[in-house]
Amino acid sequence: MLKTLVTTLALGCSLFAMHEAELNLNNYDLNAKLDFDMGQFNDAVDPETVFLGARYLRGSYHHSDELRDKDHDLFDAHFAVAQRLSGNDALTLGLGVKFVYTSIEGYDFDALPIGVFARYELPLNLPVPFIVGGALYYAPEVLAWQDAKNYLEYDLSLDIRIIDRAAVTAGYRKIDTDFDLSGGDFTFNEAWYVGVKFRF
Repeated sequence: MLKTLVTTLALGCSLFAMHEAELNLNNYDLNAKLDFDMGQFNDAVDPETVFLGARYLRGSYHHSDELRDKDHDLFDAHFAVAQRLSGNDALTLGLGVKFVYTSIEGYDFDALPIGVFARYELPLNLPVPFIVGGALYYAPEVLAWQDAKNYLEYDLSLDIRIIDRAAVTAGYRKIDTDFDLSGGDFTFNEAWYVGVKFRF
């Protein structure tokens, strides 16, 4: 009996562990992101608390104040820990770190921004959940290398979870990649976007 109960609980916990794939875009930009829930790989890690992932952003010059006539690529690999707030399951808070790389006009940009993020499921009496989220990442000069001076990124989003494993998302992001050069303050990307998120 005890063995059956433990097995059932373990299987039940694994159902709540979710990887997430996101694709968002607008007329000019494409952003693809993949997060792995480490709770699916390690029984010692609680589900939906530790994440490892990567992102690719194809940013257009249309959404950059300083860059003209050329699109640019940004890559990041990231690690984050998250936890639902005690006494309020609707609110999740997290801390993260990411390694960011881009190259603009022959100058290489490497940074290790540290950030905070939050997600809150709105208490609406609707058939589908609405979730607002936000993230802020910053790397000062001490965490920037090669031609980089500092890095700042923030993102605000609204997710509408159509079904348990899929959501429509819309949001706004701004990414500043400041270079250690004269006049090297670049708004890499500033734009609204829409997209989809899948959990698996």
